[in-house]
Amino acid sequence: MAEPDQSPRRFRQAIDALVYAIVVTGLVFFIGAVVCFTLGSDLVGVKYFLFLVGILLFGYGTFALYPSRRWKVDRSEGRVDVDRNTETGEVIGAREETRFQSAVQRVPPLPQYSIPPEERLSPGAKLFIASVFVLLASFLMEAVFGVGV
Repeated sequence: MAEPDQSPRRFRQAIDALVYAIVVTGLVFFIGAVVCFTLGSDLVGVKYFLFLVGILLFGYGTFALYPSRRWKVDRSEGRVDVDRNTETGEVIGAREETRFQSAVQRVPPLPQYSIPPEERLSPGAKLFIASVFVLLASFLMEAVFGVGV
């Protein structure tokens, strides 16, 4: 068995995010192709499907990048109470790995450049990057391959 690579952390984070974005783009393309071809459309429908899902992922990824509030404001009866949200019991930076992320971790070259879940980019950041790739695929279908022109 090959030993994990000891490359710098930022490089392994970039590889992880890049592979994640490519897998998400491929999955969205595949789902779009199945849906559009089933409904009698062609690659133009797939292009629009990619655009629509890319915009939705862009919005959700942007929303997921917002940090959580460090305090809670309670306004009642003319009083304003501010409470810090530090007693949640969660470890800062701790992340659970989803089944999808676990499957993506088996895609080469990620087994060679493995990185623990807590050192990876946040799921919001990876979804944001993936949304850019999905939108780029939609653009390339039209601009380079002439789909729907």
